[in-house]
Amino acid sequence: MRRNVSFLCDYLGISRQGYYKYIVQEKEEEILGTSIVLYATELRKDLPKAGMRELYELCRRKFQDKFSIGRDQCYNLFRSNGLCQRYRKRPRTTFSNHNYFIFDDLLNTTPKLKPTHFGQLCVADITYVATQQGWAYLSLVTDAASRIIVGWQLHPTLSKDGPIEAMKKAIDFYRVNHVNLTGLIHHSDRGTQYCCNEYITLLKDLGIRASMTQTGDPLHNALAERINNTVKNGWLFETQEKSFEEVKQLVQKAVDIYNRVRPHQSLEMRTPLEEMKRLLEQAA
Repeated sequence: MRRNVSFLCDYLGISRQGYYKYIVQEKEEEILGTSIVLYATELRKDLPKAGMRELYELCRRKFQDKFSIGRDQCYNLFRSNGLCQRYRKRPRTTFSNHNYFIFDDLLNTTPKLKPTHFGQLCVADITYVATQQGWAYLSLVTDAASRIIVGWQLHPTLSKDGPIEAMKKAIDFYRVNHVNLTGLIHHSDRGTQYCCNEYITLLKDLGIRASMTQTGDPLHNALAERINNTVKNGWLFETQEKSFEEVKQLVQKAVDIYNRVRPHQSLEMRTPLEEMKRLLEQAA
């Protein structure tokens, strides 16, 4: 072996000391790589949404002076061991290039409408959730004053059926709580689902006033966007391995926890359900 090493070193023009130093360094990098993968795997359990930059920084802090590999090499370790998040292309949920009538914006007025009682204003929007079968679309209807989700529906397509079913549930919710729907403002974007004849007829038959954003600015339906993000980021992440029915059950649980358990800073740390009851008692 010594003769072979000596021959190899002479042939490559390096010293035996340099050769053994290289072997030791290679072993150390291999051990470090294994340690990084094991540590990052543990980090993933507590930080399921962390990106590679966050994982890299946490590993660098953990191993300190022993962290002898570069950022790109570390990123490659994450990728080859399935530790980097894979982002799917985000689907569009709003298609406003249509011939349906677009109603005036009754929310973003001057001054802006600030609802003070339950059943005065509801906001509606659609978001997407990953499933085993691909994207599913979650329609939410939220009472603006109480922040309570009054209707929801998970649907496998972006058709009008999902939003219509969500609104029907919202109507039932308001009725159970003895709310007169005449004059209720329904605010949404200008998507075909909310502008179509079936949806508008549903609103008009009950005396509900349609209000729509006039631009594509998400701030013009900010509360609905905020509720979408709260529900998705709080309970509906890493659902891509679950069936449509499993995700639907998760949505049911998420809405229930959101309405009954999660306190809101904007509601002085009351839950939406508590705020709804407070507003109803106040109006009685």
